Amino acid sequence: RFREERQLLARLDHPHIARLLDAGLSEFGQPYLVMEWVDGVPLDVWRRQTQPSRDRMLDLWLDVAGAVAYAHRLLVVHRDLKPSNVLVTADGTAKLVDFGIGKRLDQTDTGTRTQHFTPLYASPEQLTGAAVSTSTDVFGLGLLLAELVSGAPPFGAPGLAPHEQARAVLEDPPSVGAGVPADLAAILLVALRREPERRYATVDQFADDVR
Repeated sequence: RFREERQLLARLDHPHIARLLDAGLSEFGQPYLVMEWVDGVPLDVWRRQTQPSRDRMLDLWLDVAGAVAYAHRLLVVHRDLKPSNVLVTADGTAKLVDFGIGKRLDQTDTGTRTQHFTPLYASPEQLTGAAVSTSTDVFGLGLLLAELVSGAPPFGAPGLAPHEQARAVLEDPPSVGAGVPADLAAILLVALRREPERRYATVDQFADDVR
């Protein structure tokens, strides 16, 4: 997994993705990664602390979506998009981190990493063991945006047990918040469809509608 994450990160050079600076083995044979230091807070903490306007939240999300779309063009799927994996610095710059369960689309997935995700922020196909694709990140970006603009996850709640979180994602209708404008809510409902083929075909299409 360490070697695979290093290979993924080595392909990525984007202003909104934390950069890989070095990697190797210590004198004791322990693998290590040296990452860009991001002096920031998780996305949900940033929202609570700064109380940004909706336009500011959408601008920040578009930066994250741009980073994910860039990764997709290099055939890399993140697979773990959640607030704690988006850090926001004091000057308002978003940085996407942790490609630990990322996947290269041009390589066969061994399946050894698929259990290391948070059910509340997982796609239906991850929870059921179905094929993962760029559409998985479209769903993840939908989860991020829904929580960003409404203040709460669209499925379940953080306090639920993992199996209850998984059931909510697989069975409950998404809740995008009463205060979310109808056009934005409609966009989110497309991104959060359970069937991958019925979501936005690409992150760029999703971002264009948000923009």
